[in-house]
Amino acid sequence: MLKKKIITMLALALVGLFVLTACGDGEVENGDNGENDEGTAQSEDALGEMQQEEIDMDDFEESDVFLRVNDDEITFAEFEEEFERSKEMAETQYGMDFDDEDAAVMIPQLQQQAVESIITQHVMLQEAEDQDIEVTDEDVEENVEELKVQFDGEEGLEQAMEAEGLTDDSLREFLYENLMIENLMSRNLDLDNIEVTEEEKEAYYAQLQESWEEQGQEEVPYEDVEDQITEQLQQQQIQEKQMEYVEELMAEADIDRLYQ
Repeated sequence: MLKKKIITMLALALVGLFVLTACGDGEVENGDNGENDEGTAQSEDALGEMQQEEIDMDDFEESDVFLRVNDDEITFAEFEEEFERSKEMAETQYGMDFDDEDAAVMIPQLQQQAVESIITQHVMLQEAEDQDIEVTDEDVEENVEELKVQFDGEEGLEQAMEAEGLTDDSLREFLYENLMIENLMSRNLDLDNIEVTEEEKEAYYAQLQESWEEQGQEEVPYEDVEDQITEQLQQQQIQEKQMEYVEELMAEADIDRLYQ
């Protein structure tokens, strides 16, 4: 999925990240043990933490101002696009079927996730602009070229863009915003010196051992997964630092939820 490939840094910056983290995205693999069913249950548990009344999508026109974030006015059309993206991610990554009654009850939480993602994105882009962070056309073009490599050439990228409903302009806008937030994080957070202790790695490995034993799986030697464990623990620390910074910015923002 194209958006999944280019949304990585942006997603880390958004409040909706806690849903992905709660579902164990990026963890050391434990093998085939009913991951789809387990992932669906975990995603529902995480989403369930955001209990909200369902937003009636028929109550709004696309041009209606849905949210106000500081000086930015967000239309219903922008919310609807983000909400559909959230549904698509839940369906693709966690196997949720929203035609099913059990999954359909998660719609209000997905709507809230979309709202929070939009708010946080606008807050962070505003902060990036306030700090005079710049992203050049050359920076964006470099990202486009990287995507061409990932999709085996320009034709492959164009096919992926068509499948996602992205135009050349909308892709570049998406990449521009992604880079703005990435540069904001890099300027304000020290993410290059994340240390993981041997005790932390051993504790994580002990959890894996328990999981393997419970599932009747063969134990993997520590040295075979040590690098993966280190990377996983570093990523957790990075996400914690990012979310702390996001929370600081959010606390200072003036947010008006006009849909309520």
